[in-house]
This record gives sequence, structure tokens and C-alpha cells, in this order.
Amino acid sequence: MTIRIRKAHGDDAEVCWRIRNLAIVEQCQACYPLSAITAWTPEIMPKHYRLAILENHFYVAENSQGQLLATGYLDGATQRVEAMFTLPAAMRKGLAARIMACIKQEALARGLSAIALSSTPNAQEFYIKQGFQRVRNATHYSPAADYTFDCVEMVCPLE
Repeated sequence: MTIRIRKAHGDDAEVCWRIRNLAIVEQCQACYPLSAITAWTPEIMPKHYRLAILENHFYVAENSQGQLLATGYLDGATQRVEAMFTLPAAMRKGLAARIMACIKQEALARGLSAIALSSTPNAQEFYIKQGFQRVRNATHYSPAADYTFDCVEMVCPLE
């Protein structure tokens, strides 16, 4: 199967949101209660999500049939990696790693010496394989979910 990594378009937003939600539901149940996950993954996409696609180099992995399989981007304002999600049926096929490589190239082109992210506990081993290092355990309060999520702050030095 041929996969290409490309920049997302505004009309990809709803599919990207669906990938996000399916990935969270599939991967985060061991870390967070189902009630928090349900509140964290509303069916209706918030307006700011489409803006993130339009205002950043938001990448998607797309198969030869045009199906989007994975997402991720570097927030230009914060220099943080965001929205790294893979459709459950496409997990463990290297798609997120390919998107991360594009994000790192973009960061280097911007002259950044490091990028950072907040990882869910279940995803931190993936990020370590991508060159990230644990900085500290942290939490993130989500008003939408009314829940404080455990996370791991991580940084990746760039060469």
C-alpha cells in the first residue's frame, strides 16, 4: 500500500477530528476513565481545530485510495508537537513516525534546536523511539472533560 504524507487542507478537518477521537478511545482506556475519554472526544469538532489545520503545517498520512490514516503538526507559536493520532486500524505501521520526520524537518527549517510535547502515558514509548526525552510528569486540566489528565512533558533535541 502506497502512503504519502501531505499537508492537510481545511476540508480534511472533520476526518482528522474523527481519527483523533478514534485513536484516543482505542489507546487511552488504560490511562483514563471512560467518562473522561468520552468527554474529551466530542463528536462535534470545535472551530479551533480547523484553524489549527489552516494556521500550521498540519500533516496527514494518506493511502492510495485517498483515505486519511494519521495526523500531526508542529504548532508554530509554541514549538510543540500536537495532534499526533493514527486511525486504530493503521496503527503500528510507521505512519506517525513518518509524520514526525516531517515535523522535525519543518522545525529544523525554522531554525529550532528542540521541539516539545505533552504525551499521554500510553504514547511516551513511541515518542522516546522518535528521539524525545522525558522531562517530567505533569497534568493537564481539560475544562471540556472536567478532568485532570496525567501526561508526560517531553523534549526532542534537533540536530
